[in-house]
Amino acid sequence: MRRKMGSCLIVALAFVLATSWAASALGGSGIPVTSDKVLTICTDCHKNNGGLVSRISYVRQAPEAWEETLWRHKRIHGLSITREEKESLILYFSENHGLAPAEVAPYAYTLEKRDTKEKVDSQVIVDMCVRCHSYAKTALQRRTPEDWTKLANMHSGVLPMWVYQLQDVLDWDETLAACLKELSKRFPLETPEWKQWVSTRPKAGEGKWVVAGYQAGKGAYGGEIELKKTGEAFYSYAGTVEFESGEKQPIAGKATLYGGYAWRATGTLAGKPIREVFHISMDGSTFTGVRFDDPHFELRGVETRAFAGSAPRILSVMPKALKAGTKGAAVTVVGTGLSKEVSLGDGVTVKKVVSASPTKVVVTVDVADKAAAGYRNAKAGGAASARLFAVYAAVDYIKVVPSPAMSRTGGLGYAVKQLVQFDAMAVSEGADGAAGTGDDIEIGRVPAAWKVVELASSNEDHDAEFVGAIDRNGLFTPGDEGPNPKRFMQENNMGDVWVTASYAAPGGGTLSARGYLLATIPLYVQRPVQ
Repeated sequence: MRRKMGSCLIVALAFVLATSWAASALGGSGIPVTSDKVLTICTDCHKNNGGLVSRISYVRQAPEAWEETLWRHKRIHGLSITREEKESLILYFSENHGLAPAEVAPYAYTLEKRDTKEKVDSQVIVDMCVRCHSYAKTALQRRTPEDWTKLANMHSGVLPMWVYQLQDVLDWDETLAACLKELSKRFPLETPEWKQWVSTRPKAGEGKWVVAGYQAGKGAYGGEIELKKTGEAFYSYAGTVEFESGEKQPIAGKATLYGGYAWRATGTLAGKPIREVFHISMDGSTFTGVRFDDPHFELRGVETRAFAGSAPRILSVMPKALKAGTKGAAVTVVGTGLSKEVSLGDGVTVKKVVSASPTKVVVTVDVADKAAAGYRNAKAGGAASARLFAVYAAVDYIKVVPSPAMSRTGGLGYAVKQLVQFDAMAVSEGADGAAGTGDDIEIGRVPAAWKVVELASSNEDHDAEFVGAIDRNGLFTPGDEGPNPKRFMQENNMGDVWVTASYAAPGGGTLSARGYLLATIPLYVQRPVQ
């Protein structure tokens, strides 16, 4: 590795190396480095043994993790590379030392910057890893047993406070050993998914892709984009998305497809800057992920993009639920390989086909007065899908989503405020007539009156006055960062509150719900893998 310093300290030694193996294949000992640029930049410090390079040949990880590795080497070890060299290295590492889509999928939420309550079924991993960062950050790596051990050693050297944070772990050595054994078992360098991926690695098809998604504050949407390849790993795209309200917005941008699976793009939606984080499926037919406002990653559309030439399937039905007795309702089906022969199940009659194409069919329907409540199998020619459309009897309650939610102050320095877009979701209790059970039917977002209400934890608790404000569409904007002279003891604009929604139900009366919001400190350090 090229350094500003003349020499470097090699902490990790003694790798067990095997003989040779086929290029780009995965052997039991490591992945050969075949890039002259990587060998030139990295082997001043990393030992090269016939193409097997210490540390590098024994790890696979996501593009953002490779970016973080280079960032750490620049900050700590004085690595000096240009922006173009960094991008070239990340492209190579993602292609040859990356992950398979199936390995990324369970943990993509951290790359998509989604707040997620993780479930970790290993206490030793919780003790050793999850105290400081997400489980997903650990799970988005694949290493040999020896390299998992060296990663732990690196933590002890570079992050010495790590040991002190584990002071309540009495059997530290035994817990660490058990954790490393578990990590080696769960996330080995060699996996069936990686073997399958490198042997096939389908290319993202140029041409039309169908879009289906949901954006809090606006609702469900569909659309189409046209993909064009502009380089070995580079694409441009342009198209239109249409929300269920009828609003159409143009979308366009440029993307890099790292390792053939990790789509990272910048562009515009209705003229406003966006970024995109998507991951391709193992067969190359589908992208799933998010596009979000830049710099507000919390304002996002969660969507699926399917190659228009792929097998017939339904991606979404809008609206996703209709009340029994509804007449003349317009329903839009979005997908691939569609036809005008649409069926939405028992009790739902298609009265007219308004328009039809292989990617979008619009029909008007009548729902029988006594149609049974529940989900239906939707069909459009050879395309079909379950649980994308339902019939309901009544709106029985609403819920505030997301809950719990978290906002962050900011705005005075370089820290960007983290907003929260709330929705009031109407729900029917389903056939069993009980709320909160498995047959409940989520109808969709409804207009609501919003308030921020005190969650009192002391007599002097006045958080609701200072943490921020919520607009008529449910968008919460937190207060400014730093001490507030108007607060008791000049406290910051932080605290926990209730966010309430009230909905005037069609049959009369008002339905109300509340969600929990924690307004907390700014996010000063934006890491590639948050």
